[in-house]
Amino acid sequence: MRRRTTSLFAGLALISMTGLAAAGPFGKPEAPSLIAPVWSLTGECYPIDFNGIDIEWYAGRGVYQLTVTGTKPYMNMDVSLSHEAYNGRPAYWRTVVIGCVKNGLLMPLASPYYITMNLDQFVGSRGVEIVGASRKVRRDVPKS
Repeated sequence: MRRRTTSLFAGLALISMTGLAAAGPFGKPEAPSLIAPVWSLTGECYPIDFNGIDIEWYAGRGVYQLTVTGTKPYMNMDVSLSHEAYNGRPAYWRTVVIGCVKNGLLMPLASPYYITMNLDQFVGSRGVEIVGASRKVRRDVPKS
């Protein structure tokens, strides 16, 4: 019985050492993963860049409509617009483009995004200011 236990542990040790040696510097190089883990399972949100901004007046509904376009870095990222709160009406109402990953995994495949939103409550006396990760743009509201 003792001899079988010793040979069992010796066999397991040999198998684990072989596995470690194969994963060493002479082993097959690891391919980059298409899915990278996020450390927080609840997700992560941060400002992302945008490419284009368009503001149009829709007379039928009587509102301005803001359209923001760009490329999100991860395929499973949700993109939204976050408006700042003001006490009164500013000249330019600041809106931040936010990207959120919620499922705990990142799929690093860039894909386009297209967000459209009515500006009936979120337009300043002169226009809007769109803020991304690396730049901000002010746009005057066109005359209706």
